[in-house]
Amino acid sequence: MKFRSGIRWILRGATLCLAGFLGYILMQQMQSNHPLPVVTEPVFEKTDADIEGFVYRQTENGRIQWEVEAQKAESHESEQHVLLTRVQIRLFGKAGQHMELEAEEGTINTASGDFDLRNEDELIAIDLVNGYTILTSHVHWVDAEQTISTDRPVMIHGPGFTITGSGLVAELKTEKLGVLDDVHVQITS
Repeated sequence: MKFRSGIRWILRGATLCLAGFLGYILMQQMQSNHPLPVVTEPVFEKTDADIEGFVYRQTENGRIQWEVEAQKAESHESEQHVLLTRVQIRLFGKAGQHMELEAEEGTINTASGDFDLRNEDELIAIDLVNGYTILTSHVHWVDAEQTISTDRPVMIHGPGFTITGSGLVAELKTEKLGVLDDVHVQITS
């Protein structure tokens, strides 16, 4: 009985340390004054290309950095954006697949490699290889910085805890993430 109680206290302490670490990341992010990107959706007057089964890959030195698959893609010759329907994105770190996302619709900027994903009905689930899941209705990827962000409500599920809040910035290269505002941590068993 005392052994179980001791284990629970250790797990609660570890969870509080994790919450403190996430708070530290949040503070670092807020101090850098890195504004969240403004989301704009391109409006095409006329679609030049309508593609079924769209696949787009970003590579560097022969290694895939990320891959976008969409059931349907629409583009306009004079725009650098492609509108996507039923989107699936896989982001790859140095050790292989790192994150996977699915959304009802999205937009990719073919010049910069940035993309936006959004869902109206269900939340986008960002499944991380370490077992954590991030849920939100909108995701913005900045390819040059290798970051995912949102200004919408987020929920992070992990072993033994749930974090909720508003806004998120996650860096793929450093594997750091921070919830930006109204952060709440719930310890689960």
